[in-house]
Amino acid sequence: MPRLFYFGKGGPVPDYLTQEGCTSVGRIQDANVVVVESFDNRSSNPSERLAGTIGLMREALDEIEGASLERMVVITDQSSTKGAMRKGATTGVALDDVHGLGSLTMEVLSRMGPKWGVKTKVYRIQPDQIQKSLPHIHAFLVSNEGSPDYEVVSL
Repeated sequence: MPRLFYFGKGGPVPDYLTQEGCTSVGRIQDANVVVVESFDNRSSNPSERLAGTIGLMREALDEIEGASLERMVVITDQSSTKGAMRKGATTGVALDDVHGLGSLTMEVLSRMGPKWGVKTKVYRIQPDQIQKSLPHIHAFLVSNEGSPDYEVVSL
């Protein structure tokens, strides 16, 4: 079973994964999978607000770079695509606010995972869909089957 190292605010995601058989470990060196879950602290200071996205991802990558991991999950919301589109565009980035910028930056930074040999999946999840998404996340973490080195999924 996966040995899980988790970055985030805690709550339903790590609780579900450990309930389903993942073993939570206290050091990244003991893990073979990692989950990075963003959060919005809603600070009025834009720099502080990015602590739950860019700051968290940067901290995770500093740890992940030297580790021997098989898979990484990055969980964020859909704020990088749910803002107003630029005139004439129908697809692509559409930041809803500074948090959306942080979420998009997390997605970009997560591309470092495959460069280090870590299969990486980014989940853009609407906040009210977290519970429904947990079986998908767990299935990716425990899978021995091939998958793309990097994938972004919106749920």
